[in-house]
Amino acid sequence: MTMLPVISEYFGISVDMLLGIVPLEEEYKPSEAGRKEYWNDQIAYQEKIQKDLWNEDYVQFLINNVWKIHKPVTVLDCGCGYGALGLMLLPMLPKNSKYIGVDFAEAMIEKAKKNFDKESYNSQFILADILKYETREKYDMVICQSLLRHVNDGKSMLRKMIDFLKPGGLLVCVECNREFESHGLYVSGMAYEYLCANTGLENMWLRQLETQGRDYSIAIKIPQYLQEAGLKNIGCRINDKVILIEPEMSNYKQKLKDLVETEAWFDFNDEDKKITDLIKHGMTHVEAREFCEQQREIGQNIKNNDAISIVKIRGMIITYGRKAKM
Repeated sequence: MTMLPVISEYFGISVDMLLGIVPLEEEYKPSEAGRKEYWNDQIAYQEKIQKDLWNEDYVQFLINNVWKIHKPVTVLDCGCGYGALGLMLLPMLPKNSKYIGVDFAEAMIEKAKKNFDKESYNSQFILADILKYETREKYDMVICQSLLRHVNDGKSMLRKMIDFLKPGGLLVCVECNREFESHGLYVSGMAYEYLCANTGLENMWLRQLETQGRDYSIAIKIPQYLQEAGLKNIGCRINDKVILIEPEMSNYKQKLKDLVETEAWFDFNDEDKKITDLIKHGMTHVEAREFCEQQREIGQNIKNNDAISIVKIRGMIITYGRKAKM
């Protein structure tokens, strides 16, 4: 039995595959990110992510100097989650602006309502699937954040969002380009080129695109899609937020803890199951094993170092354009 791991590694398969417990070819398992049940369990994770997603002075710059919003607007947030984007935008938008959030996850909408009950903002939350949501109302601004990457047909979602706009209305899409993000990590004491070795992830994303239509690179394609849809004054920017964690920071331990938890660098339990899941999502056994080893090494490096420096870039691209006036 002690030779089984050596043999399985030689053939690039798991021990369970070698023993015939699981088939050599795993049936593809679609990503669960298109299901509301998945997002109902993601509130704590999303709250940690949101802490380090924006520099608020840059958002204010976009509102005032790029989008030139100087009078009250009605904003529709597609896939609003727990309303984090609205809580950030409303204090910066002109007084008497209104925010409407739509999401299909019940837990997210309930959390959003509770968050906004503490404030005096003009807001409304609707439990609905954006692609199936129908309304006669048209909006001055339609926005999404980290939505299009998680749907099976991003172009259809974009067309739906454009339909919600008033003539002359502003569309804003804030989306992550996964290849940018996967190369945007440096951990002191580790080789940058090793941290950027993500062949398995890239193959998994390609499998998702081919099988489900979920586009890992949609962020960089949105300007072209907006042009094809007839939008005007199209622009594109990079979110200027960089996560920097240094031992001298007063909140060093908390920032490090939050990042470790969102990246799951300390989660080493049941690695065989993780490898099997990654294979079902499109990786080979070798790629899945190498990815888990890489993540485990990052976690161990952090655990063994009391003063570590980390730079993390999420690769968020901000694309915007205006619907043609009648």
